[in-house]
Amino acid sequence: MRTIRVFLGTWMVALLAGVVPLAVSQDRISAPHETYTYDVSTQKVTTGIVLEMKDYKCPVTGTVGSHLTLKRSGDIIEVHLAPATFLKQYEIVISKGDEIAIEGAPILFEGKPALLAKTVAVGKLTYAFRDAKGRPLW
Repeated sequence: MRTIRVFLGTWMVALLAGVVPLAVSQDRISAPHETYTYDVSTQKVTTGIVLEMKDYKCPVTGTVGSHLTLKRSGDIIEVHLAPATFLKQYEIVISKGDEIAIEGAPILFEGKPALLAKTVAVGKLTYAFRDAKGRPLW
C-alpha cells in the first residue's frame, strides 16, 4: 500500500511540474487582444491611387478581410474595408490603379498608421462600409 502511495505521489508531482510551467508559458505567449474602434470624431476624407487589393485574416474584422494599399500624395497607407464576403455579396469592385476618395477613421495597426473605411468613392460609385455612427454594415 505504501509503495502505491509513493508511486502515485511521485507521479502527481511530475505531472504538476510539467503542467504548471506549460500553463504559465502560455500566458506569456498570448498577446493581449487589441480592439480597433471607429472614432467618428477623427474621421477624415483622403484621396489616392490603389496600389494593391488583398484579402487576409484580419484582427480588425475578426474574419478574412478585404484591404487596399493606398498611395496618397505624401505616403502609402493600408485601408481596412470589410470582411471579404461583404464585398463579394454586394459586388463591390475596387481595382489596382483606381483613383479613390475614402472617408475613414485613422488607427494604428501593427505600429503603422492605417484607416478604417466608412465609405469609398470610385468614379461615380460610392460604397458604404459603416453607418453614420461608424458601426459596421456587415
